[in-house]
Parts: sequence; C-alpha cells; structure tokens
Amino acid sequence: MPGTQIDIEAQIEKKIADAYREKFPISKERHEKLINYIPGGATRSLSYFKPYPIHIDYGQGAYVYTHEGHKLLDVTNAYGAIVHGHGDPDIAKAVQEGIAKGSQYSTPTDGQYKLAKLLCERVPGFDRVRFLNSGTESTMFAMRTARAYTGKDKIIKMTGGFHGTHDSVAASTKKNVITAGIPKGMTEDMLEVPFNDFEALEKAVTDNASELAAIIMEPFLGAGGVVLPKEGYLEHARKLTSDNNVLLIFDEIFSFRVNTGGCQKLYNVTPDLTTVGKVVGGGLPIGVFGGKEEIMNIFCHENSATPLYHSGTFNGYETLMQAGYAALSKYDEAAVAKINALGEQFQKGLLASFKSNGLNIQSNQIGSLINMHFYNEPITTAEQVLKSEEKLHGLMHLSLLNKGVFTIPRGLFILSLAITTQEIDFLVEKIDETLKELLPLIEEKYNHLLL
Repeated sequence: MPGTQIDIEAQIEKKIADAYREKFPISKERHEKLINYIPGGATRSLSYFKPYPIHIDYGQGAYVYTHEGHKLLDVTNAYGAIVHGHGDPDIAKAVQEGIAKGSQYSTPTDGQYKLAKLLCERVPGFDRVRFLNSGTESTMFAMRTARAYTGKDKIIKMTGGFHGTHDSVAASTKKNVITAGIPKGMTEDMLEVPFNDFEALEKAVTDNASELAAIIMEPFLGAGGVVLPKEGYLEHARKLTSDNNVLLIFDEIFSFRVNTGGCQKLYNVTPDLTTVGKVVGGGLPIGVFGGKEEIMNIFCHENSATPLYHSGTFNGYETLMQAGYAALSKYDEAAVAKINALGEQFQKGLLASFKSNGLNIQSNQIGSLINMHFYNEPITTAEQVLKSEEKLHGLMHLSLLNKGVFTIPRGLFILSLAITTQEIDFLVEKIDETLKELLPLIEEKYNHLLL
C-alpha cells in the first residue's frame, strides 16, 4: 500500500538521519557557523549533503578523524587525489623540505624536470608535458591546444563525461547539476554523443570532420559512474580520429591510477593529447596536459615565432613538483598491482553481499575504483547511471558514516594503498549491514531491485 511505503521510507530515513545528528553534533555546529561566510557551508558542491555536511579534523593513513573524535575508514580519498593514504611520510617530507627552500620561484626548476621526465617515461601519449594547477585547467588547455594546432573549432565530448568546470565542458546532462551562467557561445562548438555508442560517434566524426578539432573523452566514465568501455570502443575512437584528421584527447585525470601509464597503457590505445592530475600531485592540487612532440611544440619558442601563450602564477609550483615526484615514484608496478588487488577483493565481497541479500543491483569496478548502482541491469551507458535510485544512495551514504565509513554519496568508492585486506573485509561488512537496514524499504518501494 502507498501509505505503508511512505511510512517505511520515512521511518528508515528518520532513523538514519537521527543517528547521524547524534553522532556528529559538532559538525552541525561548525556548519551553522560556516554558512555565515561560505554559501551552503561547503566551498565545493559535492561536499554538501543533507542534513548537513560532515567536518573532518585530520587524516592519517587509511582513516579520517572528525571533531567529535570519530575514526572513519576513508574510501573517498579526496575523490581520487590521494593514493598513498593521509600523511604519507615520503610526501610530507618532500613538502616540508620544499617549503623550507622557498616553494616557488617562477622559473624552470629541477622538480619540474624530474616529474616531467617521469611522466613522459610512463605515459605512452606523453612526449612533452606542461604543468597547471587543476584538472579543469588541464582539459581547458588540452582543448585549446587541439584547436590551435588543427585550426578547427568543434570538439566532441561524451554524455556523462566529466572534464572539469570551465564553461565549454561544464554544461552537463547529469542529474542535479545546474550550469546557469554559461553563455551559449561557449558551447556552440561542443558536440555531445553517448559513450559506448559506436555508430553515434562515427556519424558525429564523419559529419563534422572538416570543422572538428578533437574528441575529448575519459577512457571510462569516472564521475559518471565508472562505466567501462565496450570491447573495441577505444580502438574505434582512435581509428576514427586518425582516419578523419581529428585529434584524440584522453582525459585521464581520474583514470590514471589504474595503471602506471594510465588507461592508455592498459588498453594499448595512445591518444594525441592527454590530461592527468589527482594522484600525480600526491594530495596537492595539480594538473598536467601533454602529448605528441609536434603538437606540444606550438608552445615552444625555439620552434615557433608565435608560440601559444600559457601562463599561471603557480604553474610548476616547486614544492608540488617535489611532492608529486615522491608520490609517483613509489606508485610503481608493485603498488598498482597491490591496490588493484584490493579493488578486486572489494568487488568480490560486494557481489557476494548483493546475492546473499537477494538484490539485483550493480557494482562497476576497475582497479581501485568501484561504483555501486541501485539499478537492475549491467551498467554500460551514462543514461543507465542516471536511473540509479538516488534516495537509496543518500540513505546508504549516511548509514555508512554512522557505521564508521567515510564515502561518497553517489556510491563511488576510491581505495588507497594504506587500506589493508582486513579493512576491505570491514568495509564489505558495513555495506552488508547497511543493505540489510535498507532491505525493508527496497522490498516495499524498490522491488524491481530484488532478484
């Protein structure tokens, strides 16, 4: 009965929210102070959730600690920017030594050389790189580079793909993303096609080839749900662009951690331009874009009388270069294998929990990145991700916080090397407890998710 459904939903929602308020009262106090100075009480849209966002005091290893004194297993890891855990001693040492030496000089530095060399040695698509301060800047400059090099203006992006918040790519089809304030002119040369749709991509490229500078795409949809490419899809994109004199940009800011050379090494598909960030900075803000030598030489004073302009006060920030080098040096083949094995252990545990609870829901996984979906079919498109039951995601997020797990509201879990196999078992156990907590609601209102 409809009335019963409402009662059960309200009852479970109240129970979880009341437990959250009881466990995190200092976060509420801090939130109510902060909203007097920061609209919404969070300076990043994704940090806000109801009834109020949690406030973290500090992190250490695999855990974060709240002002109330609670220890939470961290499976957000700064939305993918942290891979070695909080307070890694090698990275901390590099930052401390860097700051003591002066931090930034607005000149080329040894730190830039070491990190650039390491990236070019690891990433198949990097002959040359340039440093910036965020992923948003990286994709913006990769697109600008493609347009400058080709002399063409149009760019194709994928539905559900996330490339930062600059105007050209911020207009989005994702739920609850408001992009008011973006002038129409900023997106009139942007085309959008569904990810994993071979025919739509081929038509868009061939129909627009004479005006098309590039395709920008994540090798898999990251923020869009960890939607993996269908077999042959990336190879198809590579051949299409090569055949039609169009550049291929891989945005590997999120995906880079799955392999020492990113998804392009894993799938053996080399783009013309690449963006990376997140784990490359060792937990500090960084952006990198680069690509083939002949393309990147448009920035080179030795090769052009009118080099493309690229500046920024903190580009190549020396302390960051040292921290990034420390982080990336120890993120080697063995480290990647270890963290990916943790992801596989987690995925196996999740699928077993789904089955034991009689649930037909999904978990997409690649390496240390896992995204749960309250949806009853295998997820291969961005459109399916949008149909995942948002109410259940929100309740699961709050319930896991109550149980000692700091996670991302949309069902995304990001692991770090600081996590042990025992902590993966703990994580699966808490998710299983949460699913059992939600099961009466699922049986009443979301029974399409039952086996």
